[in-house]
Amino acid sequence: MAALEAVAMDMWVPYVKATMENVPLAADKIVFDRFHIMKHMNDAVDQVRRQEHRQLSEEGDDLLKGTNYWCRRRLENAVNQPV
Repeated sequence: MAALEAVAMDMWVPYVKATMENVPLAADKIVFDRFHIMKHMNDAVDQVRRQEHRQLSEEGDDLLKGTNYWCRRRLENAVNQPV
């Protein structure tokens, strides 16, 4: 187990817990998969966009109307750029 350089997984707590309990220096070896990271990022961006849209709409401003697809697409494109 000490020869492991990385352990790729999703963010499910039982996976993290089992790895932490069974792999030496696991905290430095866990790598979360891109799919789940992007899901959390998309959910966070959407939550903020909805809150901002709701607040602006109450003030009579529809600046963010129709931006759901645009926000998600921009985030996806930014993350998919080569490093």
